Amino acid sequence: MAQSEESMPEWIDVFALCADATRMKILMAMHAALDSSVSQLAAATSLGANTVTQALATLHKAGVVEVRADGRYRRWTLTYPGVHRLPHQMSAPHSPLHPEHSQH
Repeated sequence: MAQSEESMPEWIDVFALCADATRMKILMAMHAALDSSVSQLAAATSLGANTVTQALATLHKAGVVEVRADGRYRRWTLTYPGVHRLPHQMSAPHSPLHPEHSQH
């Protein structure tokens, strides 16, 4: 039990991030198609690009997503393993762009 309690603050922060509907939509879209641009995420979620950008900044600051430059685009990827497992628990679909991996 003590080991579980040690990781509790980290998970409380993760759950708080995922409790926001906008961020969860973006995380689900990122899960379906890793390495997406802001415009791709905005189109997939029916959210405005500014809304997506603000949510991604919050997720990036929390260490849940990473960004890389790709020419004039920035590509975003869901990298935090605990958050990555949540869409699997919700039976979220993958696109052909999502690499195969263990769901556990």
